[in-house]
Amino acid sequence: MTDFVLPTQDTFDAVDSSGYTISDSDSGFLTKEVGSAIKMLADQMPNSEIIHVRSPRTATGKTEKFIIDNIADADAMPKIVTSDFFGNTLLDCTNFFTYTGNHTKVYKNIFQAPVITNDSDGVPTQMVIGSVNDGDVTLDLTQDPPSRSSSQLSGMSNLDEQFNMSTMVNKDDTALGTSSDNFRPEFVIAMLNPVASAKTAWDSYAAVTLIASCFNNLPDNGVMLVNHVEYSSLNQALWSVLNAQLAAGRTYNISWLSSEGADSVLDVAVIKRLS
Repeated sequence: MTDFVLPTQDTFDAVDSSGYTISDSDSGFLTKEVGSAIKMLADQMPNSEIIHVRSPRTATGKTEKFIIDNIADADAMPKIVTSDFFGNTLLDCTNFFTYTGNHTKVYKNIFQAPVITNDSDGVPTQMVIGSVNDGDVTLDLTQDPPSRSSSQLSGMSNLDEQFNMSTMVNKDDTALGTSSDNFRPEFVIAMLNPVASAKTAWDSYAAVTLIASCFNNLPDNGVMLVNHVEYSSLNQALWSVLNAQLAAGRTYNISWLSSEGADSVLDVAVIKRLS
């Protein structure tokens, strides 16, 4: 697999992104600057590898379209799998394939949408997460989330039922693989949601779960790019996961980037799993 070279602030700042194609007015959290960091990694990959985009409730297709429009070698472009509910809650994600140009190398992995109960003031009180194998999971949002140890985070299952390659399909409904295939994408883009809900503790819990799932699912030498780490809650979520990996004896390299330039806030983390 690709032996990724991580971008540094110097190599990132040296990139001329003026010719990159992106519409900042389009719905989605990706900026041209963060897209430049993504491109630096995607350009290193062959077409046999996979990019996995995790965009909770924000998978409009903007990140995927940026890769398609700006990849250095279109013939060498990896396959792109995006996991989301593809609904219309935070952002409208219902036109994902249309927005990405119905590209045959772009695949949807559709999660079962949770069922949320609100009180009379519209504040969420309960969430029911559907599960194929283990039955529904009900979360009481009026209580604080349960605490998790570092061993629980480092040993967290990647929820295999959610990553079945036979149900990852492109616009032609062609599956990426079979149910017996092992989904281990070489490059994962965690587009964390910076918009806080009324339940900030549960927001943090969800961010830790997503980051742990992404890291634990990486092969050795695989890379994870995490966006919006300038937000304290998301930064803390990332460190919770990384500290858990170190406690488990795993190793990684990390590069911190300021997408707005060296004198601005560090908002992107790029992590390469070594073991």
